[in-house]
Formats: sequence, structure tokens, C-alpha cells
Amino acid sequence: MNNISLEKLNQTVGAIKENPELGMKRWTANIKWKGGVENQIGIRNFTPILTDEPEILGGTDKGANPVEYLTGALGSCFAITFQVMASQNGISLKKVDVDVEADLNAAVFLGLEEGYGGIFNIVINLNVASSASEDEIRKIANIALSKSPVLESVKHKPKLNISFVK
Repeated sequence: MNNISLEKLNQTVGAIKENPELGMKRWTANIKWKGGVENQIGIRNFTPILTDEPEILGGTDKGANPVEYLTGALGSCFAITFQVMASQNGISLKKVDVDVEADLNAAVFLGLEEGYGGIFNIVINLNVASSASEDEIRKIANIALSKSPVLESVKHKPKLNISFVK
């Protein structure tokens, strides 16, 4: 349904029910500094992703910055969660567009102010075309909001390990 392989998804659900340890998956990324504020992100065997900063933040603007990628990841993960949950509930989708807005206080990042340095005032705008009722869409969207792994991840502080190389 909705071009989502529910058969594969249900196989995964069944396997995790039988063996809960399968539900834990480690995701990895490797970041290599290229100079300045330019970095290259390697994920699995995909083409590396370039991150940079706009010129006003000391970069060369060769790629989106990490906050822009995070904003995109938030919206994409919410969209995927919504699409999967709608499909699992037999809801046919004709269109799903998501726009995300978030604020960031650059003064905290630049050391000019103390305070919260992450993104805030996150707004997700969901535009859906479906034969489902507005109530059904709202219900699935609100559940997706609470189940999206990336949205949930921004609530937790990561553990930091540092190793020095000579």
C-alpha cells in the first residue's frame, strides 16, 4: 500500500516480536573534516554528503549545514513514520508533503550568549491528500509525531567519547 512493502515490514515486526533483541539496530556515520567548516558524511555505501556553512558563518556554502540537514531529517522521518502508519491502517495516500521550520539562536553557537543552542520552535506543516477523514489523518499524524525516531532523538543528549591521535 502506498508503495510501501507491508509484507517486508510485517516480516520485520514478526521477527522482532519473536526475538526482541532484533529491534535494536546501531546506525553509524563517519565524518571526515575537509578543511574550514567543510565536512564529508559517509553513511553505509552511499555517496558521501557534504556539509558546509554559509559564508556569513565562516564557510564556503558548498553544501547545506548540519542544522539544515537536521531540519530535513526531522521532516523526512516524520513523513516516513506517517506514511508507514497510514499504510498499516489501510489509509491510501495520494500526496504527502511536509515543510519544517525551526529557529536557532546563532549567538549561542558563536559564544556571544549563554542559553539553549539547539533548534526550537519546530513547526511541521503536513499537507495530505487522501480519501481518509480529517480525523483519521489527524490521529495518524499525532501518533507519528510521537513515534518518529528522529523527532524523539532530539530530546536526548548524546554520550561523548573523545580519543586523541598523534
